[in-house]
Formats: sequence, C-alpha cells, structure tokens
Amino acid sequence: MDTALLVVILLLMLLLICFLLFYFFTQQSLRDITARLNIALQPPPAPKKNAEAIRRERAMSHDQLMLLEADLTNNPREELTPEELVNIDQISKTIKVCTAQLKKLGDWMGLPFDLEWTDILARLPKVNELYRKAIAVDAEPEN
Repeated sequence: MDTALLVVILLLMLLLICFLLFYFFTQQSLRDITARLNIALQPPPAPKKNAEAIRRERAMSHDQLMLLEADLTNNPREELTPEELVNIDQISKTIKVCTAQLKKLGDWMGLPFDLEWTDILARLPKVNELYRKAIAVDAEPEN
C-alpha cells in the first residue's frame, strides 16, 4: 500500500510539473505573439517629406496668391470675396507649416530663397491691401 500511494503521489507530482511547464511555455508563447501583433498592428509612420517636396507645396500655394494678385491687377475691385478670404487663410496656414517644416529639417535658406508668410504677403500689394482691409472689417466691433 505504501508503494502504491508513493507511485500515485509521484504520478500526481509529475502531472503537476507537466501542467506547470505547459502553462509556463504557453504563457511565454502568448506574450511573444502579443508583442509581435502589437508591433505589426501599429500604424506605419507618416512618410517624411524631403525639402524639395515641402518647397514645391509652398510654391504651389504662392502661385495661387500670384494668380489672385494678377486677377486683382486686371480686374480692380474694392474687396475680396469670402471664398478668396478663406483661400488666403488656408494658403497662409500652408506656407507657415512649410516654413516650420523646413526650419525643423535644417533646410531653411532664408532670404531671398525662402520667404516667410509676411514677406510673401508684402510682395503682393493688392492682395495685401484687400486682405488687411477685410481683416480690419472683421475685427471691428459691431455697433
């Protein structure tokens, strides 16, 4: 009876050791799988723009302002349309973002090659005048 009890206890201990080893290796495998999935499911980083692409984007925005300046020279008027004001605001944001990106990349060359928003606007007298007039009208408190 002592031998049978000892064999049963040893078998139970062996079974317990096998179960613990199985549990340990399963947990370790699950941790590895989770780590790989977390890496695989992360969104890919945004592609970095090079200085040429940033300058091209800024040049396209600048060209839109130049077209507006040419239109105002050919067809003089007293104020800008609301769509043009929104467009100028969007162009302003784009140029400021491009300027910040160029400075962050260390590719900012400065005057006369790279112009900031205020420099660009100063070189377009008609757009500058009408844009500042529209801003002044918006800033006035209503009576």
